[in-house]
Amino acid sequence: MKKIPVGILGATGNVGQRFVQLLDGHPWFEVKYLCASEKSFGQRYGDIVSWKVSPKIPQKVANMKLRLCKPDFNVRVVFSSLDSSVAGPIEEEFANKGYIVISNSK
Repeated sequence: MKKIPVGILGATGNVGQRFVQLLDGHPWFEVKYLCASEKSFGQRYGDIVSWKVSPKIPQKVANMKLRLCKPDFNVRVVFSSLDSSVAGPIEEEFANKGYIVISNSK
């Protein structure tokens, strides 16, 4: 079975890290994009994240470059771990562009 490519919004925070951890090796999903704030944009995930959820960061994502939380990448599903103070408008923008948004926000 071909895996479904997904993105993670808010990938550097604790909940975002948990999404990364849970999706690592998942039988149906494959993380293709990691998104974070403008201050982290363009940097390697492994260089910027303060990894806390397991002994080591999954190798598949460590070298990924962080992207902005904008609906401009080639996936249909995004997992959002954005803080509730910013999640609403960003998640709505993704949903309005046809992305399936799975959110951890209130």
